[in-house]
Amino acid sequence: FADKMRKEPPKEKDSFTADEMRILFRELPDDRIGWSIRLLIATGMRTQELLGLEPRHIAADGSSINIAQAVVRVKGTVAIGTPKSFDSYRTIPVPELVQYCARNLRNTENKFIWESPKKPGHPCNPSHFSDQYKEALSQVEGVRYLSPHSCRHTYITLLVSTNTDVRTIQSFAGHADMKMTLHYSHAEKNARQRAVEQFNDAFLNRQEETTETIWTE
Repeated sequence: FADKMRKEPPKEKDSFTADEMRILFRELPDDRIGWSIRLLIATGMRTQELLGLEPRHIAADGSSINIAQAVVRVKGTVAIGTPKSFDSYRTIPVPELVQYCARNLRNTENKFIWESPKKPGHPCNPSHFSDQYKEALSQVEGVRYLSPHSCRHTYITLLVSTNTDVRTIQSFAGHADMKMTLHYSHAEKNARQRAVEQFNDAFLNRQEETTETIWTE
């Protein structure tokens, strides 16, 4: 059975299509879960990174998010730990069209953006967030249910479709195992800014383009 599994091609990772992304950005509720889903798609954060965010990690103007910690499970208990890898420590520029989401999430008196509903001062359980995520997507017509991690795949594949260089993608996503990857600090500042602007252009559809399914990560 193990030999058979090794010979099978890896399962394709799915992403939201261009049409689905536009629907989500337009139809998701203007509340904590709606803002969070938009940010997951527009920044490529891992769910564990989002749930580990404190207001201090988000720039006052919503233009960037600093990933310095993430939620982890320790013997079945949710706690704050380190990001997935060294490369996961990063500052992500937030595209202009969703900076309001970052500002709104930052505007809380709680310790965490997503605080546990049962344990004040503690981070939210990922399973609780997943339930909220699934419920929000179920209310939006014309969009398939894809896992929260598919938001990350969508972000990276959109960057690929805009011909963003690999080093810049690695710096945004915090990948440690991408082919040809380099440490994120090696990416040029101008290249990072161009990538954010291209991301905005893709969503705002400033250039008339045919709708097609976005590549997978």
